[in-house]
Amino acid sequence: MKFSHHKGQSLLEVMIALTMLTTGLLGIASLLGQSFFLGRVIADEAVATYLASEGIEIAKNLIDHDVYAHLAVPPAGLGWGSCFGTAAANTGGNDFQLDYTTTDCAEITSYDGTRHLNLDPNTHLYSYQVTAGAVATVFTRDVRVTVPNANEIVVNSIVRWSTGPLASQSINLEDRFYNWHP
Repeated sequence: MKFSHHKGQSLLEVMIALTMLTTGLLGIASLLGQSFFLGRVIADEAVATYLASEGIEIAKNLIDHDVYAHLAVPPAGLGWGSCFGTAAANTGGNDFQLDYTTTDCAEITSYDGTRHLNLDPNTHLYSYQVTAGAVATVFTRDVRVTVPNANEIVVNSIVRWSTGPLASQSINLEDRFYNWHP
């Protein structure tokens, strides 16, 4: 009877192969998890950029509304940029909460950092209105308006959000508007 010198070597080879395979699979799983998370971060940044741009566009529409209201009913109408001056006086500040439903100066409210934008799944629009089926999001939008002189309005649209452990992210877009209607 002959005994093999390699008794148990096959078992050791299998254990080493399984260890290497497990290590490789765990590495791949870790990379997949991180890539899914980074995909979410990029998606949130894209939405935040859109929301910040929309905030500036809403402010621009209100500035134009002032001019057209003034032209329609002179001299009792509003003059260029008066909407935000009146709103700042009424709300006690220059940080506003604007969404696509804000179409008139009387609808402007102060920014409240605790109120998040809601996504309406039917229209795919973001607003502060709570409607049936609307989904609360992680985004808040602060539209900051400053008036350095009578012919210039500076609008900063600041969107804040958190994505997982990345807390307190923000994007700040700025635009300047000049009195085109003397």
